[in-house]
Amino acid sequence: MGQDREGPREGLTSEPGRDVRAKLLWLTAYALGMAYVEAAVVAYLRLLTPGQAFDASQAAVVGALPPHIVRTEIGREAATLVMLVAVACLAARRGWWRSVGYLLWVFALWDILYYVWLRVLIGWPPSLMTMDVLFLIPFVWVAPVVFPVAVSGVMMVLALVILRRA
Repeated sequence: MGQDREGPREGLTSEPGRDVRAKLLWLTAYALGMAYVEAAVVAYLRLLTPGQAFDASQAAVVGALPPHIVRTEIGREAATLVMLVAVACLAARRGWWRSVGYLLWVFALWDILYYVWLRVLIGWPPSLMTMDVLFLIPFVWVAPVVFPVAVSGVMMVLALVILRRA
């Protein structure tokens, strides 16, 4: 007798569809929590730099911070990236493309929800056109808030495409 080669209904994914959906749900919960933590850190950083015009020139604000705070921020950003990559790889368990898909999903949601939490916690940004420091790694990236939000939306769509085909 031959072995049954049919497994669970998988569609275009190599994991059952409900497993992918469950992982996306857990990654969404992770992103929600991580975004809150990141927004809380920014709220505290603003307390360390009273009187700084955060909306005027974000790069100048970074330059006004004490060097040990800038180093700490770069380390925090690196740690955040490590955590996002690690949770995506854990979700994928195997397969490089699945890891990429899950990373795109969790990174994009974390980024969008970060701005949502900032708005809830400190009323910032006042608009999507407000300039922000996006990253300090490998150099200071400054752009309107709408830019990372739009890129994150594209990343989420790309993540779903990758996960359907992985």
